[in-house]
Amino acid sequence: MAYLIDEQKLTKVYLKSYHTIGRYKFNVDSLIDQPGVSRHHAIIELSQDKWLIRDVSTNGIWINDKKIDKNLPYQLCENDKLDFAAPGQNSYVVANLSAQCQYLVSQTDDQQVIEVSDQLLLPNDENPTHIIYFDKMLNYWFLEDLNTSDRQALIDGGLLSAFNNQWVFYAAGTAAMTKHLDRLPNVKPCGLSFAVSQDEEATQLSVSLNGNTIDLGVRSHHYLLLLLARLRIQDKDNAVEQDQQGWIYREDLIKALGVQMNHMNIMVHRARKQLTEAGADEYPELGYLIETNNGKLRLNSQDITIIKGHKLETRMSI
Repeated sequence: MAYLIDEQKLTKVYLKSYHTIGRYKFNVDSLIDQPGVSRHHAIIELSQDKWLIRDVSTNGIWINDKKIDKNLPYQLCENDKLDFAAPGQNSYVVANLSAQCQYLVSQTDDQQVIEVSDQLLLPNDENPTHIIYFDKMLNYWFLEDLNTSDRQALIDGGLLSAFNNQWVFYAAGTAAMTKHLDRLPNVKPCGLSFAVSQDEEATQLSVSLNGNTIDLGVRSHHYLLLLLARLRIQDKDNAVEQDQQGWIYREDLIKALGVQMNHMNIMVHRARKQLTEAGADEYPELGYLIETNNGKLRLNSQDITIIKGHKLETRMSI
């Protein structure tokens, strides 16, 4: 995370990727309501992994007791001392300039901070109600309600309501979204091989793509994928049109799994996370093997083999 320390209040001032400072409380990110401070006094922004500050004021900015030129970017360094409007006044210290960590900051207590480096279950792993995760294809962070499956895109500096509180989301290192949120990529043809025990207590999965085989091991969420695979095969055997094959409502899937809605949604996200990490930069679309549409899910594969108890249960090929 990136932040300054207010030397007078000894509080942190968290930085957005484009952060404004000044006396105009309705249109700046950080308010300094002091004489001599301009309505718009300074702009701090992240550019090519460097934090830059520009003086756009009347009375100037001092960095380490030296006044900087107006309207010219100056690269900040950790431990720099910033004075706004006059030397030794309205002083801040640059405490951290990381650009690779996302976090939520409480609006009621700015010392209450939740760091997000990867997929995060909230308020805790034991009894989660929400999940925050990064969508690599869309290049965007999302907050999803595990009970309703509603999700909202999180933007740098955006306000959200959760857990009886208001939060600001900071994601300075994340680029802006460049693709439409509803547009999913086509998944390259890949083969899925399931090996499920006779009692269906353990399910192993491997993925074959472009001649390479990725062993994903035994995971509890693979059973969810197995159920989706069986449904896809069943629909094909029943001559259902390809674009209609394999779809199931979330409510019907939780009945088949015998779990609650939030547990099922956690399984979906864990499956997507594992597939995305397995595909890495070479096959990022693996994270989209699970398709969703209007409360329904399906497995986006037409090459599926299921082995149960060391015997072939069924097979589907393109």
